[in-house]
Amino acid sequence: DITLFLEGNVWHTAVLSVGGEQVTNDIAIGLSTPISGAERIKKSYGSCLSSLVGEEEMVYIPGIGGRKDHPLKRRVLSEIIQPRMEEIFSLVNEEIRKTGYEDLVNAGVVVTGGASLLEGVVKLAEQVLDVPVRLGLPQGIKGLSQNINSPIYATGIGLVMQGLRYRAQGRPSRFTEDHLFTKITDRMKEWLKEFF
Repeated sequence: DITLFLEGNVWHTAVLSVGGEQVTNDIAIGLSTPISGAERIKKSYGSCLSSLVGEEEMVYIPGIGGRKDHPLKRRVLSEIIQPRMEEIFSLVNEEIRKTGYEDLVNAGVVVTGGASLLEGVVKLAEQVLDVPVRLGLPQGIKGLSQNINSPIYATGIGLVMQGLRYRAQGRPSRFTEDHLFTKITDRMKEWLKEFF
């Protein structure tokens, strides 16, 4: 998902049809391994930039159908991941250009979500987008559990925090209590309470 902010307000949003799930699918197909194994491989050994991976670094790919695990150069894994991540950031760049707000992005881009944990994601995003990029982490929450102090949860926590700020400021809401947004934020608040 893409969100452009201007002076602290959402200016534009868009949803891309590709993301971390497609990276996992590419790994599963490229390495002939199940999706669950591909996801573990991505999280444990994935890199967005082949140049960051040593020539001789090895990983072990789980076998399927009773076959043994087999060794694989980590660079081969990176060569599967990198093109898809380049595609994702190219689509982000294209979407930003379509809005006509590309000058607003010169201040930088914040990447969040599970795929943002891949090694080299910030560097690759900077190369493709040609702007400063940083990893987004949840901010402004005291006693934040280490379990959720991650880019994976940054967007969800940020949305809840923004909604709470709006409510505290008495800003009028376009959403009624029956609206889906309210239901989602209520669920997210309940989910966050589980960690505290």
